[in-house]
Amino acid sequence: MNRIVVTLGLVASVLAAAPEEKSTALHLAITMPPAGKVSVQDAVRTGVDFLVKHQNKNGSFGVHTVGRTYELWCHVPGGHQAFQTASTALCYMGLAGAKYQPAASVAAQKRTLAWLVKHARVKRPFPEQFYNIWAFSYGARALAHAARNKAPGASKEDIVKTMRALVKAFDIYQSPDGGWGYLDFKMPGFKPTWSTSFTTATAVLALVEMRDVGIEVPQRLLDRAARLMKKYRTPDGNYAYSIDWRWRPSGRINRPQGSSMRNPGCNLALARLLPKEFGEKQLRRGLRQLVDNHRFAAAGLRRPRPHESWYAVSGYFYLYGQQYSALVLERMPAKDQQEFWPHVVRFTLKTRQPEGSFWDYPTYGYHKFYGTGYALMTLNRCPEAIATKLKP
Repeated sequence: MNRIVVTLGLVASVLAAAPEEKSTALHLAITMPPAGKVSVQDAVRTGVDFLVKHQNKNGSFGVHTVGRTYELWCHVPGGHQAFQTASTALCYMGLAGAKYQPAASVAAQKRTLAWLVKHARVKRPFPEQFYNIWAFSYGARALAHAARNKAPGASKEDIVKTMRALVKAFDIYQSPDGGWGYLDFKMPGFKPTWSTSFTTATAVLALVEMRDVGIEVPQRLLDRAARLMKKYRTPDGNYAYSIDWRWRPSGRINRPQGSSMRNPGCNLALARLLPKEFGEKQLRRGLRQLVDNHRFAAAGLRRPRPHESWYAVSGYFYLYGQQYSALVLERMPAKDQQEFWPHVVRFTLKTRQPEGSFWDYPTYGYHKFYGTGYALMTLNRCPEAIATKLKP
């Protein structure tokens, strides 16, 4: 009898404490963390200052060291070279695209560009790993940005030479189905046999940006990718995660809750490749899916194991999705920008840290750098007329 009384007492105490715990718990799907309660201008300024303060002496960003007991599978040295190059390229674009341009940032950008032209062409680290695709994609976009803006730090000849080398690398690593992936567990060979929709979209947009600045890109690379991207797309406007997930269109990661953060980038890739078939209607639908399913994206934030959250969402989908949503919004009418920019800004600010960095997924010593690069690339694009009206 006494045991029953004690047990009931413990249950009662837990229930009594529940309301207070609920009121103080941070629920990222509906709550803005204290560090995120800043203006767009302040977020950009502190993000730039964070990157400048923590840049490596050689011009790169991020380190391979880690204090956690669990990390992504990554072979050395190529895997870490790929992560660092991709992170550095994102940081460069974040810094270069900001309206806030202190002298320290300008100097940092010069060092970064000088480093990128030498390191963007990363070698494959291991038969089953193709992380260098991320280095190619973001390295290409960063160099295209530099070429377009005649940025200091590297000669035009060196920038063009590196971009041409990246085009050849994309050709080498394009899978027989026409896409690009970052892992291949099935039959790792000279060319990968496995691709994902969002990695393919990332590569496509990099190739298109290089083409936009005058680099010759074989049309066959883009045509094959376009055919595959159309196959990836499901009838409800989502994208199969990978080539093998095509046969499970209703699988959890392919449903809107699992695909929403990847949809904007995939839609944008098809809009660039097939503008007569994919336009504002499809782009708008992707933005709506991102907003409607935000709670599932937020549930995956900072979970250390890939795909462990609801609908197999990974934390590294999060800032990726915001960055490509920003690129989509640049192509949308004013009405859509007024509707969706406040959401994208708010979602991005939820990942801000007190020291000014942003991150969504723990990745060795790279996450605060690629995360801040993504966030700056997103916030930099928000029109000032909209940004100034958003309350911290």
